Amino acid sequence: MGTISDKLMRIINTKEDIRRALISKGYDVPTSIPFKEYAKMILDLPCNADSFPDIEGIVARYSALGLTNEQMAENPVWKDLTGNGHDLQMKNFAWKGMSGVGGYGDENYQTFYKFTLDDYVFIASPPGVKHMNFTFRVTGLQPGNKLTLAFFGTTNTVYGTWNKDGIYTVDADIVEAGKPTYFYNGYGATRGEFTIEILPLYPGFILGDGVDDFAVTEKELNFEDTYTVYTAFIPFQNNPTRNMILCGADSKKTFSMQYPYLVYVSFIAGNNYYINANFVNGLNLFACKRNGNNIYIKNLLTNKVVTGTCGDWVENAGLYYLWKNATYASFAKAAIAGQTICNGYFSTDEDDEKVLDWYKKQYPWLFPDQAWTMVGKTNEDEDRATITNITGNGNDLVLSNFGFAEGSGYGLYYQYFGNEFKATNGEIEGGGWNIIDNYNISHDKRIPINSVGKCFWGNKALVNGIKLRFKLTGMTEGDVLAFGYAATYDLTYTSDGIYAIDLPPVDKSYGFSLQSSLTENLPTTPVTIELLPFEYEGYLVTDGVDDEVRSAAFTLNEDWTIVGNWEFITNENKNAGLTKVYSFYLYNRDYGIFVYEYLNAGQGFSVEDVKSLKAICSDGRIYLNDWQEIRNNIEQEATISKGVMAIGYFNRDFTKMAFKNLGIYNNQILSKDECIKAYNYLQTIKSK
Repeated sequence: MGTISDKLMRIINTKEDIRRALISKGYDVPTSIPFKEYAKMILDLPCNADSFPDIEGIVARYSALGLTNEQMAENPVWKDLTGNGHDLQMKNFAWKGMSGVGGYGDENYQTFYKFTLDDYVFIASPPGVKHMNFTFRVTGLQPGNKLTLAFFGTTNTVYGTWNKDGIYTVDADIVEAGKPTYFYNGYGATRGEFTIEILPLYPGFILGDGVDDFAVTEKELNFEDTYTVYTAFIPFQNNPTRNMILCGADSKKTFSMQYPYLVYVSFIAGNNYYINANFVNGLNLFACKRNGNNIYIKNLLTNKVVTGTCGDWVENAGLYYLWKNATYASFAKAAIAGQTICNGYFSTDEDDEKVLDWYKKQYPWLFPDQAWTMVGKTNEDEDRATITNITGNGNDLVLSNFGFAEGSGYGLYYQYFGNEFKATNGEIEGGGWNIIDNYNISHDKRIPINSVGKCFWGNKALVNGIKLRFKLTGMTEGDVLAFGYAATYDLTYTSDGIYAIDLPPVDKSYGFSLQSSLTENLPTTPVTIELLPFEYEGYLVTDGVDDEVRSAAFTLNEDWTIVGNWEFITNENKNAGLTKVYSFYLYNRDYGIFVYEYLNAGQGFSVEDVKSLKAICSDGRIYLNDWQEIRNNIEQEATISKGVMAIGYFNRDFTKMAFKNLGIYNNQILSKDECIKAYNYLQTIKSK
C-alpha cells in the first residue's frame, strides 16, 4: 500500500490534476484556494458541454474548448463532436509554444514548473528565441522569497523581479541573440518553494505553425451542392508572398478557405470560383455558404455579406483538411477555435446569430465592442493621427496636437535625428550622412579609427541626458561604429544588433562616427542606424501639454468592463487620463490614481502607489498590475453614457501617459479570469 508519505503524495498529485483540469475549463484556481472549494467549481460546470445550437444538416463539428497539449500529444486526434466519425488526425504539431493548444508566445520548455528549495533556475526560453511574450502566474512565494527573470549572455541582464504571488506579463526582446532566458529562485534572496504557470495567449484555440502543421480526416467528407461552413479563427501573417490555406477539401471541386496578406479571406467553391471578404483584426467568425451555383460569405462579427456565382458542381471532394487543403501544401499560420459543417443546408440569418451568440458565451473576452492598439504604429506613418478600431466598427481614435517626435508620439524618444542634430562628414570626401527620416540615418564612408568626423547632436539636445536605443545594420569586416565627442569615443560597436546608451547630461556635442580598422579596400556598403524608442515601444506617449486622443461618441450602458495596457508616466495632480463622461474617470495623482466610476455618485476613491490598472468593472472591481483585486464598495447609481472617450486630457487638463491598448466590453461584466484572457488577447493584436 506504500508509506504514509506515498499516500500523501498521491493525494497532492490528485489535487493538482483536478486544479489543472478546472483551469482548462476557464476557472482561476490559485494553489491557495482550499481543496473543498473545488467541489463547487465542478458543480458549476455546464451539464451539457456540447451546447452548440441545433442547426440543420450538421455532419461535423470541432471545438478546441477544454483541450490540453498533454492530452493531444498523447492522442493527436481532434474529435468530431457529432459522432459521425469525421475525426481529424493532427499532423506535425509540437504541442507546445505556438504549435498546439493555447499558444504560449515562444518555445517555453514547460508551461508548469514547481520550484523546490534545491532548484535554482528554470529555463523560460531556449536559445534562438529573439522575443519573449508570455503571461505567467506565480503562487507560493513567501516573505523573503524572490523570483527573478534574467537574460543570460556575456553579462546577465535582469528583466524583472517579483516577491509576491500574482499574474505578470513579460514582453521583451532578448538582449543577446541566441542566449537563453532563466527564471531564478532566490537570486539575492532566500530560496523558496513555489510554482510558475505559463498562461496561454489563445485559450480555447489550436494553433498551426504555418510550416507543416495540419489536420486531415481519416475518411472522406463529401460536400453536397448546398452547404454552410462556420469557422472561428485568428489569422497570423506567416509569409506575405503566398496564400495561406486555412481549410478545405480539393479547392477545384467543392470548398476551400485561404487568406493572403492578412487583408481578406477567400472562399473558393469549385472550379476556382471565389469571393473575398475583409478580415477583422483578431478573431474572425465566417459563414461560407453555397446553394447550387450561388456562393455567399458572411462575416458574423460585422454582418458584411459578399455574394457571387460559381460553376458546375463537382462531387466527391474526398478527404477534408484544416490548415491546408488536398490540393496545395500551403500551410496557414492561424489559430482555430472550431468549425461546423452543415451539409445540404443553407443557413438562415437566425442560425448565424445563434452561432455568434454561442461563441460570445464561450469566448466573451474576444468580443469587445470597442478596442484599439498602438502596436505597429510609427511616427512616420501616413495615418499616424488615426488609430483604427480593431473591431471593425469604424470608431477610430483621433490624435490632435501631437509632434510625433521625442515625448509626443509613438514610443518615448529622448533624442532623434531632427532637432539639434547635425549630419557632417568631417574629413571624408563626398557626401554626408544620409538622413532617411527623423529616426533613420545611413552612411557608406568610413574614416580611420579615432578620427573626428561624425554626425552629432548639439549640446542643447543633451541637457537632460543621453538616452538612445538603436538598431544597427550593415556592419561588415573592419567596421567600427563609435559614439562620443570630438575624437574621444567611449562606446564602440562592431556588429549588427540592438543597443542602448544611457549617459548623464553633458555640455558637449555627442554623436556617431563610422570608422574602419582597415587601411585599404574599405567597404562601400551603407551602414544604417535606426532609432528605437528608449522606453514604451509599442505605446502612444502623450506630452502632458496639449496632446489629445479622442474617440467618437458611443454608448456605454450600466454594465461594462474595460481592460487594457496603459500607464501614467509622471506623478502629478491632474484631472485627466482616461475618461468617459458619466461612466468612468481615471485621473493622475502624485500618490497614484484617482478612480471615479459614476458621476452622480458624487465620490470616488484613491488607489495609492500605482500608476496603471489592468481592468475595471462597473460592479466596483478593480485589478492591479499583478491582478490583485480591490473593490470600490461605494454605493452608486448606474448610469448610461453616450459621449466621447478622452485619453491624455480632460477639459483643460493634460497629463503624460503611455497608452498601448484598450478593450471596452459593453453590457458585459467579465470575471477575473475572463479579464486576464482579454488582457492577454489584446497584447497579441497589432494595428494594421
